[in-house]
Amino acid sequence: MTLVQASIANNGKTVIILADRLLTRSFGDDFPSYEFEGNSPKIVSRGDVGIGFAGSALYADMATSQLSPSISDFDEIVDNISRLIKDTRNSTIEGEVSRITGNSAKDFFSNYQIVPEEVGGYIYGWLMEFRLNFECIVAGFDKDKDAKIVYITEEGSTISATNFGVGSIGSGSLFSQIYFDQYNYKISMSEIESLFFAYKAKKWAEAPTGVGLKTDIILFRKDDAKVKIRDEDVLMSEINKKYEEEKQRNSEIRTELLKQLIESNLEELR
Repeated sequence: MTLVQASIANNGKTVIILADRLLTRSFGDDFPSYEFEGNSPKIVSRGDVGIGFAGSALYADMATSQLSPSISDFDEIVDNISRLIKDTRNSTIEGEVSRITGNSAKDFFSNYQIVPEEVGGYIYGWLMEFRLNFECIVAGFDKDKDAKIVYITEEGSTISATNFGVGSIGSGSLFSQIYFDQYNYKISMSEIESLFFAYKAKKWAEAPTGVGLKTDIILFRKDDAKVKIRDEDVLMSEINKKYEEEKQRNSEIRTELLKQLIESNLEELR
């Protein structure tokens, strides 16, 4: 269970990327994967660009370690991670086909009859189930200082979410996205309002999906000022405190409204 979300705010002058710290560790098909709360944020920044990962910690580590430190351009980052995932996916398939059939993937897929029918059936069945268990979201400003949000799928495909103004990945993404839609998020919202909105969307996704409790945030600004807020920071404690205070006030208001409703109905019955 995990969540990384990004949102464009302040009329395109601010980009907020936020994540929990829950990661999945996998050692291959022979070992069960497991989840754990990481010690460090799983969102990283390169210049005016933030990168967040969901899925296997192995591929997240691979993507960040193999991305050259000199690359900070938005489109270059997207292209490099996309190519890395495509290459990793292809090499994994190549390795499995070679191990099972003794042939290259190119030879097998061009003429699957070179192997017994049951062997070919196994390969195609394996391909139907094969998942790289990797998602990535890239958010920030490109070289023209335009705010962008792009998904990178486990196939290495890229999908722009810029026009929507928000994007989420991970098992909590559905509930995060629903919160943004249900409460009418707008990119015209101020930076502080959008920050609190993003935090509430993350908290809303925690209950139904088991998203990790820790939260890290990076704010990118068009004027190059950048703010990093880690779970251990005093500011994060203050954000959570205000969230809990608002929740308590809303609960009190709801209780009072219900009380008035009940009293009103009782009065009518008399």
